[in-house]
Amino acid sequence: MRVAAIVADACRELLYRKTLWVYFGIVTLVLLFFALALRTDVADGLIASLSVMGLEGEGSAGSFRLGGGAEGGMGGLTAARFVRGVQLGAAFFLYPLGILLSVFATASLVPRMLERGTIDLLLSKPVTRPTLFASRYLGGLLAAGAGLIYLVSGLGAILGLKTGVWNGGFLLSGLVMALYFGCLLCFMALVGVLFRSTTITTMITALVFFVSLLARWPHENRDWPLLITSRVWRFAAQGLVEGLYHLFPRTYEFGQMAASLIMDEGAIAWGPILGSLFSGAAALAAAVLYFARKDF
Repeated sequence: MRVAAIVADACRELLYRKTLWVYFGIVTLVLLFFALALRTDVADGLIASLSVMGLEGEGSAGSFRLGGGAEGGMGGLTAARFVRGVQLGAAFFLYPLGILLSVFATASLVPRMLERGTIDLLLSKPVTRPTLFASRYLGGLLAAGAGLIYLVSGLGAILGLKTGVWNGGFLLSGLVMALYFGCLLCFMALVGVLFRSTTITTMITALVFFVSLLARWPHENRDWPLLITSRVWRFAAQGLVEGLYHLFPRTYEFGQMAASLIMDEGAIAWGPILGSLFSGAAALAAAVLYFARKDF
């Protein structure tokens, strides 16, 4: 019960500071845009007509575009392929946006907790420091994760109602990205307890996101060290790349996995998930250990 109270208090704090309200407001506007702008007519599993904000669609069996005019027709485009194409495009733009909004919504959770007065009140509660910190983390994860699930389930429901196609892979991709954010939130918690600054937490989290994304390219392309003539510098560069790749959550792999699930072209890849969970758990454990031993 005490843990549940701390988790609920963390969610209420985010709501009080309006960050979650802005987050859910932006997601709601995105869903309203899809609901009002998209018009489809489906017959026997094929898209008979399509328009977005008044722009008529024209397509073929494998793709579609807007602005082609109704005279072009939809060329036998199936509703299932249309839905997956829209969901893939939405995931490409909206998943990074959702992660970014989640970072902004929760970046203040740990620094605010460590403010004088707030930390004194929290430490007076009859719970251990590791339990207190882990409960705050869980509250932030539930609040931000709810926003990601709201975005995915809402968009999936809109497309399902308009086309009759319900893609379970899209919902699963949203759960995968919520899991990715959970790993990223571990690093946010560590940075927050070390620097006690919302701004620094946001900046370093964004750096973790992009460094993880960029480190994947040299990790997959094994020939690049040959460009470095010095054996010492070559070994150091390889060690740095591999260290960064395995240290942070696998941003690229999670995005690739989400796309495969949406298009029904692959299953969940457990390697990147387990590796990211391990690195996230290590960061959270370091944050909890530092918080437990620090004199506030």
